[in-house]
Amino acid sequence: MHNNMSIAVIGAGAIAEAYYFPILSSDRQLRDRVWLVEPSVHRRNAVAAANGFPSSQCVSSIEELPDTLTAAINATPSHLHVLTTAPLLARGVSMIVEKPLAECASDAQTLIDAAGNRCVLTVNQYCRLAPSYALVKEYISNGKLGEITSISWAEGHRFDWPTQSGFNFRRPWPNGKPRGALLDIGVHVFDVICWWLGEGLTVRQAVVDGYGGPEAFVTATLASSSATIEVAISFLEKLPNTYLVEGTAGSVRGRTTDFDSLEFKPSGGTWRRVSAPGSPDRKVIAKRFVTNFIDTVAGRARLLIEARSVVPALAAIDAIYENATTEMPRYYREWSA
Repeated sequence: MHNNMSIAVIGAGAIAEAYYFPILSSDRQLRDRVWLVEPSVHRRNAVAAANGFPSSQCVSSIEELPDTLTAAINATPSHLHVLTTAPLLARGVSMIVEKPLAECASDAQTLIDAAGNRCVLTVNQYCRLAPSYALVKEYISNGKLGEITSISWAEGHRFDWPTQSGFNFRRPWPNGKPRGALLDIGVHVFDVICWWLGEGLTVRQAVVDGYGGPEAFVTATLASSSATIEVAISFLEKLPNTYLVEGTAGSVRGRTTDFDSLEFKPSGGTWRRVSAPGSPDRKVIAKRFVTNFIDTVAGRARLLIEARSVVPALAAIDAIYENATTEMPRYYREWSA
């Protein structure tokens, strides 16, 4: 899986605990070359003991990492991604960065430019590796749906991620731009849509409820070169959690959390369920992603997710924030009636 690679994990929060630590600790040789960067002494010592990482390689900041470091996984909160990725790229360290690569497209491009051809840089937009989403991409790419005319996506559910830091609801944010559901759920939604279509999006109209803080719901209408895209995202209410892609030759639809299957309907036909090849298990997807990164650093593979490919989605999110209006939410109107 590796050739004398040393790898650091920056941040010992929920995402690292759920996915990265199990992958790295399961490889006996790699486990001994894991460095852990975590400001909390108690947290990093507990993680090292639980996963068999060397306690001597647990440090409090990226400045303490050795010059010989090969690669790193940045699992810090999103507002720290640029601060903790750029210095390592400058040292020639290849990196996985948790989504989003950065909080805005210009910062993401700065990191991409810093990586250049020296470093491997990828982003954990894991939905692209989900079998059902990959099958939609295949249908679009091979013309099975014809020209795409519309995409609708509605996703809203209770926030139940076991966050260690609570950064998702931080206010004010260091950059003075509080961001909520759009930079959480929305990063996956728009990354998948831009990846499916192979292009960026323009914003026609958008509504958020931020009121100067992190927003909890978003509705937006956007456009690609051929399609109209309608998106609704919410932390406050349960939405249908479905997507629908319509084209001139056929349509597909599915549940946003169903990585195993979708439904397909040819133009003029009826809906039928289609199983997507591959494992829908998130831990299997995570291992495939990390293995691909390690193999790419070693020169044995090509990246599944290029960092530059995430920029169009971040640009669409930037445009929503810049152009959105803020209307009184329906539930406020009902309570005040």
